[in-house]
Amino acid sequence: MHGRILEINQSKKYAGRTNIKWVVLEIHELENQWNKNGITWKEEYISANIDSAKGMPVAAQFLDMWDKDETYGHGLSEVKDGEPYFEESEVVGSTERAYIDTIDINGENRRVMIAEGYLYHQRYPKFVKWLKSELYDGNNPDTSIEICAQDGNKEIIYESGWKERGRIPMRFDFSGSAILGVAPADNSAILLELNQKKGDGEVSETNKDLEKKLIEINELKDDLRDKEVELDNTSKELNAKTEEVNTLVENHKEIEAELNSFKAENEKMKEELNELRAFKKEVEGEKLKAELNSKLENYTEDETKVAESEINEFKEDPSQEKMSKIISEINSAIAQELVEKRKKNKSTEVNNDKSSDIFGDIYETNSDDLPSIDELL
Repeated sequence: MHGRILEINQSKKYAGRTNIKWVVLEIHELENQWNKNGITWKEEYISANIDSAKGMPVAAQFLDMWDKDETYGHGLSEVKDGEPYFEESEVVGSTERAYIDTIDINGENRRVMIAEGYLYHQRYPKFVKWLKSELYDGNNPDTSIEICAQDGNKEIIYESGWKERGRIPMRFDFSGSAILGVAPADNSAILLELNQKKGDGEVSETNKDLEKKLIEINELKDDLRDKEVELDNTSKELNAKTEEVNTLVENHKEIEAELNSFKAENEKMKEELNELRAFKKEVEGEKLKAELNSKLENYTEDETKVAESEINEFKEDPSQEKMSKIISEINSAIAQELVEKRKKNKSTEVNNDKSSDIFGDIYETNSDDLPSIDELL
């Protein structure tokens, strides 16, 4: 089991500090038991080295270096000559004391090492707030202990030597406790065992894995930087395109405003043109009415009655064609009337002149002496 925060106390023993209590590690009863990192913790060795936990830093690696609220891993930046450097984490608190106790965890009694200390809530208010929120929701954040060789030793001393599973740290120091924001099984949050060697001077697999993981992390960092540069360039291009689009939108608005102004002016000109056309039509109509009245003065009232309906239509909508039609219709009626009268007169003369030849005074249809319509008028 990885360490787990048990409680965070709102009451403050000292100004600017928030008390905290957490499980550092689980102690194993049998040597064939070990944690996910292959370590078997014996109570006798924990008791022998527990004083080194007093004053050890409580650390956190923040996901967001601006907000400094949620955490990730240990913040290990590199291992050089067996010496670890945690340049990507920050000390957010300190350990005051550590002790061994039996507590209930998920309904089972567990023998564990517990630490108590405090967090710097004045310096990391968002982090303490996030931690309290997680505890309130029942999401107890995990912790991970860091151990290293004691002063004067070059490596951690293991009972019966180093082995991949079931190795028992015997002489070591507790060097720090990290509050994690990742799953305990995550390889980037492994419990750190530093400055130790296997038999025959061979470097431990833990250090090899750690260095390999560190290389992978650095490669990921390089990729992240490249992505950030790419994102920055893309952002600049996007901003440039946005400015270009905004300029086009402004130009479109100006053109649209000019077009609307032109349309309004065009409508105004249409109205004026229609008014001029109406005025022109009215003037021309009055002129045609006067002309028609002048021509109708040459006819009698009875003669004009034959075109009465046409005259009324002309008054409503005067035109040259309608006027010509009116005059033509009146003239045709007059001409027809004259022809009828002549026919009647000739018939009377023929019947009255008995001495005349039957063929006398008759107009031949082909005669050139037949009067025209104009002569009749």
